[in-house]
Amino acid sequence: MNKFYFTLILLCIYTLSLQSQCYQDRHSTVANDAWVSCELSENPNPDRPRSHWIMYDFGHLYALHTSHLWNVNIPERTNEGISEAVIDYSIDGNTWYEWGIINLDQANASGYYEGEEGPDFNGLKAKYILITVISTHGSDCAGLSEIRIETSGVTTSSEDIVESTDDILTVIPNPADQFTDIQLSTNTMGSAQLVITDMSGRAISTETINMRKGKKSYRIETSDLANGEYLITIDQQGKLSTGVVSVIHKN
Repeated sequence: MNKFYFTLILLCIYTLSLQSQCYQDRHSTVANDAWVSCELSENPNPDRPRSHWIMYDFGHLYALHTSHLWNVNIPERTNEGISEAVIDYSIDGNTWYEWGIINLDQANASGYYEGEEGPDFNGLKAKYILITVISTHGSDCAGLSEIRIETSGVTTSSEDIVESTDDILTVIPNPADQFTDIQLSTNTMGSAQLVITDMSGRAISTETINMRKGKKSYRIETSDLANGEYLITIDQQGKLSTGVVSVIHKN
């Protein structure tokens, strides 16, 4: 499985330009090297109030692993750094799930500031990550300098690219009661892993399937699954085809 670090560009309510760093884990004290929001706005997650927030769009579905974060490191403005925030994740950018709460230390306004270890997402699969600020280190403004997340799966990174397939995956019936059929149209052959995970990223089942060119159907029993949404992933050496099935039992 290919793994690589994906340093995220800040896609948010207000973005300042980013500059390169001389040291991989050090962050400068320049104001332009941080995102800072001083006005509350509508949150992408409708369950959250108007707030300071940052949303990251990976562009593809990734499995997320360890992370590292740098708080606002601007002299005399480190109190704008995040103290507590809630992390939500989404596959489609519309339905959001809460991952949990993070707490960050205040930066020291030093050119030697190396940030701190962030959460380990343990393979959580997501396309979007949303950070909503709960509190800062004393300022009405809120900001963050950088976040780095180790990922695996499909990437558009020019440094470590794994080309995605032209596979088309459909789920019928959906919603499902007792079973659903995964229909995959593919141009590839060979063995692959069919993985079902819940929306917390926990693997429910994993099995090896044989792929062949053309259209093939795989039946999945859903009678023992609790009501809810599940992510279906077919992984062929890092090339992912994904779908979501809703399980709704009639009785």
